[in-house]
Amino acid sequence: MTSSPSDTASLPDPEPSDAAGPRSVEERFRALVSSVKDYAIFMLDPSGNVETWNAGAERAKGYRADEIIGQHMSRFYTPEDLSRGLPATLLAQAVREGRVESEGWRVRKDGTRFWADVVITALVDDRGRLTGFAKVTRDLTERLRAQEEQLRLAHAEEAVRLRDEFLSIAAHELRTPLSAVQLQLQALLERPDGIDPRVRAKIERACRSGERLVTLVDTLMDVSRITSGSLTLSPSQFDLTAAVQEVVERFREHALRAGSVVSLRSDGVLEGRWDRLRIEQVVTNLLVNALKYAAGTPVDIVLSGNEKEVTLTVSDGGPGIPESEWDRIFLRFERATSRRNFGGLGLGLYVARQIVEAHGGDIRLTRPRPKGAHFVIRLPRALPTGVTR
Repeated sequence: MTSSPSDTASLPDPEPSDAAGPRSVEERFRALVSSVKDYAIFMLDPSGNVETWNAGAERAKGYRADEIIGQHMSRFYTPEDLSRGLPATLLAQAVREGRVESEGWRVRKDGTRFWADVVITALVDDRGRLTGFAKVTRDLTERLRAQEEQLRLAHAEEAVRLRDEFLSIAAHELRTPLSAVQLQLQALLERPDGIDPRVRAKIERACRSGERLVTLVDTLMDVSRITSGSLTLSPSQFDLTAAVQEVVERFREHALRAGSVVSLRSDGVLEGRWDRLRIEQVVTNLLVNALKYAAGTPVDIVLSGNEKEVTLTVSDGGPGIPESEWDRIFLRFERATSRRNFGGLGLGLYVARQIVEAHGGDIRLTRPRPKGAHFVIRLPRALPTGVTR
């Protein structure tokens, strides 16, 4: 096939082939290397002294060309590497094997360090004589930090897994003997022949302590179920107002000891389909928190609803919770106050949120007044379709 004049009319005239051609290619290559900024690319003489310098080298190491050309490459190495003769070792290995690659800390002009991937290639002439070295350095500090962060997160996740596994095993192992102790104490209190009043008082205190331990163990078991995805709900139709009233009645004595008055206001009968024990657990956790952290102040519980959902609020007159802590306190083992002043593991609000969300609802903090904590729970009147928890 031959080309017509019109096929070649638009092609540029070829450059004349003379001795200037190869020199221009070499010059363009040098310009390319000189302009590269992501890699430090430079030449060393056979002794390891810097002969050339590019923009990437200046960016990575901080030296201008006039500051570093003629200096030995050992200037880029840490005192630890210099003490073990690493620069000379790398050059010798490059001579033996043709090239050497290594990773390690390198030192910038200002003394800061960066993690570098370094390739040194020995350069020889046609007779095999060493003429110098080509050195390419890439800054991998960000990659190293990312790897270290991934490793830290992996270790943290493993620690959390081991902690959860331990708590689950401990809770299950403690539950049975605790129940047995509780039964024995109750049997002593119910002896028909009666017991000495001082002994009875001690047994009653032991019963209360046992109840607190049982509650703690049950909470740990709930956390284990939640984290393993095995929290189950047993929904039934019931009046939320009546259920909350029962919880309040159970806490009358506790509230008196805390110097607080618990009041309940409701729109009336508020029926829905929920897991009654779990909903009572949520109210209990919020009430316990209010009587612990806001002792001596009134606690108000308000229930309202419409055709689709009900709203439950629990408010106290205590010091409240800083808005910056509102998200954190719903996490596992997190509290808004110091552990020195109040006991507990910081699990009550975490479990409460998980139960509420399992019902398709939500729990949040608001600030309708300057003082106190104000929790608002929204619950659909029926579990959402597809909920299997």
